[in-house]
Amino acid sequence: MKRTIYVSVALLGLVATIFAGGCTDYKAQSMKLRNQNDLLKVDNDNLRGQVQDKQNLIEEMDLLVKSKEDTIVKKNEKISRLESQLGQSTDVKITATGWETGTFGDKISVGSDVLFGSGKATLTKTGRRALSRVVRDIKSTYPGLPVRVYGFTDSDPIRKSKRKWKDNLDLSANRAMAVTRYLIGNGISKDNIETVAMGATHFVSSNKTRTGKSKNRRVDIMVVK
Repeated sequence: MKRTIYVSVALLGLVATIFAGGCTDYKAQSMKLRNQNDLLKVDNDNLRGQVQDKQNLIEEMDLLVKSKEDTIVKKNEKISRLESQLGQSTDVKITATGWETGTFGDKISVGSDVLFGSGKATLTKTGRRALSRVVRDIKSTYPGLPVRVYGFTDSDPIRKSKRKWKDNLDLSANRAMAVTRYLIGNGISKDNIETVAMGATHFVSSNKTRTGKSKNRRVDIMVVK
């Protein structure tokens, strides 16, 4: 009887030891997982902070770019306004080839309806022929002088070609660049040319009539003396 009791007590002790050891392992594993989870939370918070910092930086850069673009547009408008005033001096004359001559610069305007299709910025055959005469004049009469190419549109907002152009400024920029590329491709030094997008500004006629709008849609090429 006593032997049986001793065996039972021993078995109970063994079971208790195993159970205690199992609990200890479970607690250790649980604590380890908790620590890992805490570390992951810290890493996640750090990553979220980095993402937010990047987003803030992107927003700041977007604002800076917008500010710079606005400044460029205003300066280009001011340059065009000053040059327009200079070109409207009492000494202005029209040459046989259609250039307006002034004391500080000569200018020729080519209608966008001649140069491009509606809502497009690809030169037509008629447009290339018109520009070939401009190239000939620049080479023969104004060799080596600075050339400025200004793109203008009428006041109508972009509708049919919204997928191509963000607004009139975008359209005028691409049209002016098309003319500039043609001039460069036909022998005018790229170092002498500046390209300026004016968009729907500096109208030369009323936008209330089709004829007036047609006159406002143009590319001005100015040679600075």
